[in-house]
Amino acid sequence: MRRIGLYLLLIVSLIGCTSQEKKKTEAPEVVTTPAPATKPKDFERPTPPLMINDPQEKAGYIVVHFWDKFDFRDTMYCHAPEITGQAFAQFLGTFQYVPESKIHEGVRRLMDAATVDSVMFAYFCTLAERYLYNPNSPMRNDEYYIPFVEYIVASPLIPEIEKVRPRHHLSLVHKNRPGAKANNFTYTLASGRTGSLYDISAPYTLLMFINPGCTECRNTTDMLIKSSAVKAAESSGRLKVLAVYPDEDLEAWKKHANDIPPTWINSYDKPLSLTKQQLYDLKAIPTLYLLDKDKKVILKDTSVGDIHEYLERNP
Repeated sequence: MRRIGLYLLLIVSLIGCTSQEKKKTEAPEVVTTPAPATKPKDFERPTPPLMINDPQEKAGYIVVHFWDKFDFRDTMYCHAPEITGQAFAQFLGTFQYVPESKIHEGVRRLMDAATVDSVMFAYFCTLAERYLYNPNSPMRNDEYYIPFVEYIVASPLIPEIEKVRPRHHLSLVHKNRPGAKANNFTYTLASGRTGSLYDISAPYTLLMFINPGCTECRNTTDMLIKSSAVKAAESSGRLKVLAVYPDEDLEAWKKHANDIPPTWINSYDKPLSLTKQQLYDLKAIPTLYLLDKDKKVILKDTSVGDIHEYLERNP
């Protein structure tokens, strides 16, 4: 086994800088070097045994055995995203059909197998971050990313100095998880009056982190205004919307105050505790959370569509 060293530097060089713009709709791009002349053979998915009839058991078998026939020693796959990247996306797509334990088992088997080659291991670490943590990825999912970074942080094959970045990611994705109580903070209004997230009294709270003049923020605001479910929940008093500017350009925030509907709580973070204490993972703006009456997270870093569907199903 070749030593798995400097994998983090490989990841950084492949990933580059992270944009502060919100997720785009196109598939995540995987940066690769020019493909070699010889193309590796196509990916072969596992076939569940005939005696397994239960759909969830079949899905569980596929997740656990997804990479059984993949040659992790053939680094040509690192230059063939049309094969490896597509297979990885399909692998992630099966997670929704299985319990958390099967997800963790499938990820562990994948990463164990990838350790046979340092280049292949680095490549799959890159795929995991790009598909599941990059804000521009439509497949971004903190819960699915957790078993990958937990594996990396726990691996004895990786030098401690190279675990700084994944450890930081792990600390962020563990914050404000669905089912947990969202971190409280104090917000300030244009009048100077202050309030706290926990003081908001409503069956649901929509927490929206914004930047003044942000194009995606305006688009997201427009979609929320047009959502019949959001409008009905607001009108009935079941939903309150708290818009928070987490940065320090107060003049820019005041200039764009009219971008926020008057029925929303339009605020800013005067002490900058959100960013200084990293109370929320705000790599992308806007970021939306739907909270229940006790400020437990229902939907984390979610979309307008998911909020609309949830409020429709839970009138």
